[in-house]
Order: sequence, then structure tokens, then C-alpha cells
Amino acid sequence: MPHRLHRTSADHALAPLALKTLRRPLPWLLLAALTLAGCGKEKAVSAPPPPPEVAVLTVTQQATPLSIEIVAEVKALREVELRPRVSGLVIRQNFRPGQSVKEGDLLFVIDPRPYDEAVTTAQANLAEAQANLARVRQDVERYKPLLKDNAIPRQTYEQTVAQEQQTQAVADARRSSLDKARLERSFAEVRSPISGQIGLQKVEVGGLASAGQTVLATVSTLDPVAAYFSIAEVDYLAFAKRIGSARAGNGERKSPPTELVLADGSLYDQPGQIDFADRALNPASGTLTLRALFANPQDLLRPGMSARVRIVYDVAEKAILVPQKAITEMLGKQFATVVGADNKVQQRPVTTGARLGEQWLIEAGLQPGEVVVVEGLQKARPGTTVRPVPLTPPTPTAPAAAGSAAPAASAPAGGASARQP
Repeated sequence: MPHRLHRTSADHALAPLALKTLRRPLPWLLLAALTLAGCGKEKAVSAPPPPPEVAVLTVTQQATPLSIEIVAEVKALREVELRPRVSGLVIRQNFRPGQSVKEGDLLFVIDPRPYDEAVTTAQANLAEAQANLARVRQDVERYKPLLKDNAIPRQTYEQTVAQEQQTQAVADARRSSLDKARLERSFAEVRSPISGQIGLQKVEVGGLASAGQTVLATVSTLDPVAAYFSIAEVDYLAFAKRIGSARAGNGERKSPPTELVLADGSLYDQPGQIDFADRALNPASGTLTLRALFANPQDLLRPGMSARVRIVYDVAEKAILVPQKAITEMLGKQFATVVGADNKVQQRPVTTGARLGEQWLIEAGLQPGEVVVVEGLQKARPGTTVRPVPLTPPTPTAPAAAGSAAPAASAPAGGASARQP
């Protein structure tokens, strides 16, 4: 049998007393808890963090060319598709694709045998007409003295004279047919109409060429080349007014400086000149087409290339330029972060003008000598103290443009943030 514990009456009497004693907080436990709490509150006082470091740029004034930059397409100044003027089989090709050709060079030969036969037939017909004309003229000369003596009727003489005139007309017509046959024979030899470079042949030897329809090859001039571009009406008016004012000042009619920026971003080393503006605006796009010519002595530029035309329309003598990343935009307004003499930051509303490469032209809001934050804007909140570190300004390059514009888009305001010239 399991052993059972038996409580005595004394145990039952002490149980309530022990429970009361456990429920009371002991003084020494309370004192120990207060001591530990006091030790946890004793912490070392840390030093305040240093001010954040930001890269800054001191605002300066400089003479800056103002320009617009517009997307353009490079084309040959003259480009001719070679189409035969007579039909036939191509029997000879007298060039290598891509070579330079001169005006009058023989390029293709179309089978001339049908046209040689036509020339021979026309020659025979003309000879027949000339023989008939000679016979009739002899009759006229023989009848003429007989008419004075009334040896022949006048009617016979007049009929012979009329026959002479008729035979003369037939001879003239057949001479014209001979000239036409010879001309068509000459068309069997396709020659270059201009001096330039010829492309790949479109019809191989042995192929059939149809008169006026088949393109045999294309010849184009490469020096100079033309860059076609379009500007919006408002930009054209502003541009024309500026150029007109400059001409009125110096009395010279001179095209503004024009440059070509290639697809890789490099600047073409030959300056250009605007030589053509269309007579009317395109009613569909509201743009005006212009053309600039560029010398191409090394044949670097090729028709079909995409480039950007840069036109310098003015020079700002005291321009203030700041990097684009130094300007922030909030609620449709633009701000610059300025560091004061006490290294405290403030936000300054500014008015930007043209966008020149990676910089903004500041029209209002900044003064020379002020310091603006370029890098670390997220750390430079208004009212905070910063540690400014000078930023080495980038080497100024030729101004890119007030904006890039597609041929049918507005220019210079090709970007939404660009300003009018």
C-alpha cells in the first residue's frame, strides 16, 4: 500500500500564516530592485553628430553662347535614281558598287540590238524619201521653162510643185524618225547624270529593265551634304527676330553659327551654314523646314545619318550657369539649395532659362558669389547646418541646346523644360 502523509492539527494551523507571509513584499527585495533600476539609468552622454558634408559650387558669371539643338536628318545635296529610258536586258555593268563616278560615265548597257535595227530602218526610210524628193524636184525644174512657152498645162506644173512639197514633208518626218531612233539607241547606254558616289546595283546583268520604272542604282553627291530639320512657328519667329536685330546692328546678312552633333555625341569638325528655309509652314505639324549645308571632304557624313543641328542664336554676356542636378522642382516651381555664411541651408526659388548641356541658365534667384549645393541635396534640409566641400566645376563645353526637338516637334523646346531662345 502506498504510504500516505498525515497532517497534524498544528500543520493546518500554520498554513494560513505562511500564505500571508508569501504575499507580503519583502523589504530587501524592493531595495534590490530599486538599486538595479538606478544602475540601468546611468548612461554615458554621447557627443552630437557632425554636420553632414555636401558638395557645393560658387555661383559665377560668364559669357555663354546660347543655342538651340534640333534633331536633323543628313541627306545628299543631290541624289539621283538611275532609271532606264528604254526597256531591255542589262548586258553590262561598268562600275564597282560604292565607287566615285563622274558626270557622263557609262554605268549600264542595255541590249542595243533592237535599237540598232530601228536606226537602220529609219535610215532606209529617210533615204527613200530623199530619193523621191530628188525625183520630184527634177520634174519641177524640167517643167518650169516649159510653162513659159505653154508647152505643158499649168495644172501639171502646179501638181508637180505640190508633190515636191509633200515629198519634202515626208523626208522631214523620216529624218525626225531617224533622230528618234538614234536617241533611243543612245538611251541603251545609261550614264551618270552627276558626279558623286554610286551605290549598290539594283538589277544584275541579265535582268530585265523597264523604261522609266526599274531603278538600276542611285548616285548621290557627298560633298557637301545637307541636314534637314524643322522648327515650330513660335521658335521660328523668336529666332528670326533675334537674327534680324543682329543684322540691323552690323548691316550684314549672315547666317548664324551652325554646328552638327553626331549620333555618338561628338561635334563634327566642319561648320555649317543655313542656306534654305521652306516657303511655307507645314499645316499638319505647324513647323518650318530648314536646311544647313556642311562640307564633307573626308566623306564622314552619309545620307540617312541622324544628327542634331546646333544653332548659336545669341551670347549671354553675364550668364549664371548651375548644374541641372542642383535644381529641384516642387509643385511646378524650381528651387536651388543655398548655403549661407553660417553654413545654414535655405531653399531659394529660381527662374531657369535655356538648358545648356547639363546646366541650367539661371535668369533670376541667384547672385554671383552665392554657394549652391550640387551633391548631397537629400542631407541639406532647410535650416540645417552643413559642412560645404567645394566641387570642381566641369570643364565648360560648347552649349548643347535649349532642348532637343524631333523634326516635327517644337524647337528649341524639344524637352519640356527648355525655354524659347
